[in-house]
Amino acid sequence: MLEPIIEPRLGIDGWSYTGTSLEECVDPHLEPELAQAVHLITSGLATAWNYRRAIQLLESQRAYGQAYAILEAWATDGPEPDGSLSKWRARLAAGVLRHGGGAF
Repeated sequence: MLEPIIEPRLGIDGWSYTGTSLEECVDPHLEPELAQAVHLITSGLATAWNYRRAIQLLESQRAYGQAYAILEAWATDGPEPDGSLSKWRARLAAGVLRHGGGAF
């Protein structure tokens, strides 16, 4: 089952995952960039680059379920779907199966 995209929260320092299930999973150095990209995605304002970067960052943090959810959102509703999505989808699906969704 596809998990919902975890939306970042707006705080005094910008978008973050404080208070979400991703709070402990994401490297603090990557969190601002990831949270901003995912905010743009969930707001419907993202470019293909935002989708690609969010997936890359989530995959690097072993949050495969979230990476897969964003990839599916990109393939369904996002701009300029990438021709390599099918290969990426297979790799992320394998990660979800191996690790149960990732870092949660």
